[in-house]
Amino acid sequence: MGPDDHEEKLIRSVALQNAQAVLLAQVRAEQEMISAKEALERKSAELAAQREFFRVTLSSIGDGVVSADTEGRVTFLNPVAEAMTGWKLEEADGQPLENVFHIIQEQSRERAPNPVREALREGIVVGLTNHAVLVARDGRETPIADSAAPIREASGRIFGVVMVFHDVTEERRAENELRETNQLLRQTRDSLEKRVQERTADLEAANENLRELSGRLMRMQDDERRRLARELHDSIGQILAALAMNIGVVKAQSHNLDLAGETALLENSRLVQQASNEIRTISYLLHPPLLEIAGLVSALRWYVDGFSERSKIKVDLEIPSGIDRLPDDTELAIFRIVQECLTNIHRHSGSSSATIRVLKSGGNLVVEVVDQGKGISKEKQRGLTEAGSGGVGFNGIRERLRQLGGTLEIQSNEKGTVVRAILKAG
Repeated sequence: MGPDDHEEKLIRSVALQNAQAVLLAQVRAEQEMISAKEALERKSAELAAQREFFRVTLSSIGDGVVSADTEGRVTFLNPVAEAMTGWKLEEADGQPLENVFHIIQEQSRERAPNPVREALREGIVVGLTNHAVLVARDGRETPIADSAAPIREASGRIFGVVMVFHDVTEERRAENELRETNQLLRQTRDSLEKRVQERTADLEAANENLRELSGRLMRMQDDERRRLARELHDSIGQILAALAMNIGVVKAQSHNLDLAGETALLENSRLVQQASNEIRTISYLLHPPLLEIAGLVSALRWYVDGFSERSKIKVDLEIPSGIDRLPDDTELAIFRIVQECLTNIHRHSGSSSATIRVLKSGGNLVVEVVDQGKGISKEKQRGLTEAGSGGVGFNGIRERLRQLGGTLEIQSNEKGTVVRAILKAG
């Protein structure tokens, strides 16, 4: 074999190796292409499965769902959205969202702002304006509430928007019923308030009339007491005085009488003097002349001394020297209050002593009557502090104080009772 044969053999060997290498590369390339195609098919199947899953999921939820691309064109409607808008997905696909999802303001009937545009522009979740109405393809109107949210890729890029909405007819009906109920309640409340105000005004007028009547009755009572006191003093007192003078004349001739006649004459003289004293006391108690002539302090001292003598109850009267003359109504009210309290102590308390204090406290004049008796029961105390309860005496005290703008306080326990009347000093 010559050199040429050897060289040709070598060339054929290299060519065979190159052909084998190319064939191997082609096989590998085909295998890689098959693997890539299988991977792509698997990915496509996965994506298709995911799309189907999301489609089924969105189709199954009870709310309406509409999705659109970044141009605002419809890409999906679930069955609820189809029923509420009147559009089928195959008809709505690619349509401008405003054509399919037509919403207006309930009150103004003007087109409502579409939240999809704002969600795309701002990249945030946007809620529908209040009281929006969805107008279906056939003209049906449904009150709705909804929200729109951008759809983002993993990178954050927005490639669409999804809107979820639901029928709020029942909620709106409940709101309207609640609004109507509240309106009715407000009207009822206003009517009741008006009636209460009217009744309150009537009651205040009646109370004012009652206060005026009570005041007139008090003045009439005081005038009648004054008249009776004057009648007792001027009429019966004068008669008794005349009778005493006649008895005096007979006394001058008593030496002409027998023992029985002289005894009867002396007894008559004593009885006339006693009656005269009783008439004078009753007259003074009905309306003490000292109250008008010398004032409250002198009248109280005279009354307390007489009361202590008659009842055998020791009474201390504490009046500071700085108290001057007061208005006639005030002095008479204080005198009657002390008179009533001492009478109650004598009749009910069983106390052997009492203290009367008249003092100034701030801008008020305070009258206290204190005893060390058996006290007043809790139940009776409640009655004494309530208008219309507590008997004639305390009602009279309370009414006199009311006429003067004053108040009455009663404190009592088993150790005694304090009755406190508070009046304005001026």
